[in-house]
Amino acid sequence: MKKIADTFSIVLGFIVMGAGILFLVFIENPVRYFFYVVFLAVVINFKSFPNLRIDFKKVAGNFLITLCVAYLSLITLLSLSPFLKIQEFKLSHPGWKPVSAQIIKPTALWDTGYKREGNSYVDVYYEYLSDGKLYKNSASEALYQYYPLWNRKKSHELVNEFSKSVSEKIKKKDYIIFSDPDQPEKSKLFLSTDLFYFQGSLFYNMVTGMAALLLIILGLTAAIFLVPLNRQREGKRK
Repeated sequence: MKKIADTFSIVLGFIVMGAGILFLVFIENPVRYFFYVVFLAVVINFKSFPNLRIDFKKVAGNFLITLCVAYLSLITLLSLSPFLKIQEFKLSHPGWKPVSAQIIKPTALWDTGYKREGNSYVDVYYEYLSDGKLYKNSASEALYQYYPLWNRKKSHELVNEFSKSVSEKIKKKDYIIFSDPDQPEKSKLFLSTDLFYFQGSLFYNMVTGMAALLLIILGLTAAIFLVPLNRQREGKRK
């Protein structure tokens, strides 16, 4: 029974890990990111490939580690920098051209989902001109804003604040729309051109979560050491 349970746990672990990888590579992010890091991992580990027959586990393990580290680094970097994400899109879509927006209507919303306390995001309806013709499109979850665990504002207050900041971006034209000249009905909206947008990245979620955990650990540690000291002092006074 123990062997069956252990085997089941291992298989389940692989299934969960595989599902997570599929979600990251094929749903949460463009597939081309994965191909970038595969090429990079091949270049980095190229010299070790002749040793595959001698030590397959070591070579394959090093390749997979390089692949994972490179992929996580890439998606983290691009999530932190809208500017770099735009540059990557330009390189991967060389035929697409910037177009003039006629109407941009943002709708700020709140998402509780799996993201702890929740976050604000915005859906956008927009119209643009391409070769003198008007086209319509929409962008789901065009921009996010995450909040730390210690945030105590109500969700409607946070959504209103986020909505105002998005409206300000649109007013300042801090956005860009690309369209495919061959298929002008296809377009891509970037609602921020900032070099660095920390609060719009899941990395912000991770950092603030770790900070909150560290504060809790420090608080518990302080309580464990300070309570006995206070008792000792009270005992000496008596």
